[in-house]
Amino acid sequence: MTDKKFKNILITMFIIFLAAIPLLYFLSDPRDQSVKKVENEFGIRLPKSVKREKELYKEPSFHGDGEAAILFSFDKKDLGEIKNELDAYQVIKDENKKSQVETCLLKVKERGFDTSLDMNDKIYFKSTSEYIFEGMYGNFVALILDEDKGEILFLEWDT
Repeated sequence: MTDKKFKNILITMFIIFLAAIPLLYFLSDPRDQSVKKVENEFGIRLPKSVKREKELYKEPSFHGDGEAAILFSFDKKDLGEIKNELDAYQVIKDENKKSQVETCLLKVKERGFDTSLDMNDKIYFKSTSEYIFEGMYGNFVALILDEDKGEILFLEWDT
């Protein structure tokens, strides 16, 4: 290979590299990592208007057990899209699931995570493990959706 041909190949590669940087930037998802976490946990796609307001991490422990919470806000015009995505996970009459979500919510509030959402709002539930002991789920994620305020509370419980 001649020096001129090698130089042309290097210049071409450099131009392709420079063109790829802005292209990859525009194709990336700039949303907060916590929004992507909820999408991955539930296997759904949330609208771009969903924004993280505040977050409570799990307490440090050897196994990573505990409860975590993330409060999101969303544009009310996206409410129908959010409800359609979450339809398969809605808790309607299962008092056991509601009880577990309520326990997690109380634990989160005890740790200082103040939220105005309560158990009267729509609840969505997904077990994240196969461990169920006497009807109690060991690990789960849940969403509480407040349609009036445009807020979503994500709860995570690991034992």
